[in-house]
Amino acid sequence: MKKPELLYRLRYKKTLEAPKKIVVWDVRNNKEYITSKFEMKGVNIKMKYGNSKKQEKVCGAMVILEVWG
Repeated sequence: MKKPELLYRLRYKKTLEAPKKIVVWDVRNNKEYITSKFEMKGVNIKMKYGNSKKQEKVCGAMVILEVWG
């Protein structure tokens, strides 16, 4: 069985203009984009207080939603 890998890290950024307030970090390609909606099927998610990394902390994010697949 294939070991799950981290695919995306998502955070809310209140300083962005509505409705596009979700920042999606594509971990595999090391690219970020901003959107109003994010959907995936057949994945696992993890969320934990204090799991933000440097670029996320700069935005004030303390809780990141991780998408694993």
